[in-house]
Amino acid sequence: MSIDQSVLDKFEAVVESQRKRIMDMKAQDDFIDYSKLDKLIIGVCGGDGIGPIIMDQAVRVLKALMEEEIASGHIVLRPITGMTIENRAAKLQSLPDEVFEEIKQCDVLLKGPMVTPRAGDPWPNLVSANSLLRRGLELFAAVRPIRIPEKNIDWTFFR
Repeated sequence: MSIDQSVLDKFEAVVESQRKRIMDMKAQDDFIDYSKLDKLIIGVCGGDGIGPIIMDQAVRVLKALMEEEIASGHIVLRPITGMTIENRAAKLQSLPDEVFEEIKQCDVLLKGPMVTPRAGDPWPNLVSANSLLRRGLELFAAVRPIRIPEKNIDWTFFR
């Protein structure tokens, strides 16, 4: 089976762009050693749909597990609003500028699911907020483990 040269060229370009990105990241001096921070700010973004319900429980668990660190001020939970589909649709922005700025002021982001409108939905055609977050924050990969033991599937997808 032969692979079209244009496909190989595109793949090579993608790999090379990621290699360059990694080398640029390694050359930066602004990596954060989180263990040395006096205060760790965790942004809490509920999202929409079932997101706020899930996040209420995630925050409840986080508060129970990190009770001492939160009480001492070493960990600060910072609510981030504005990622509901209603707000994003009203602004015609998948990731509103002011919300993204708030997120960038945090050391960690704990976020719930966010609706990506589909054809037939009552919302305007907005791109995925998750995708914009990954690109805007230059996150390396979205890791998607897939496990279906009864079909002997144990895969991990990196995108």
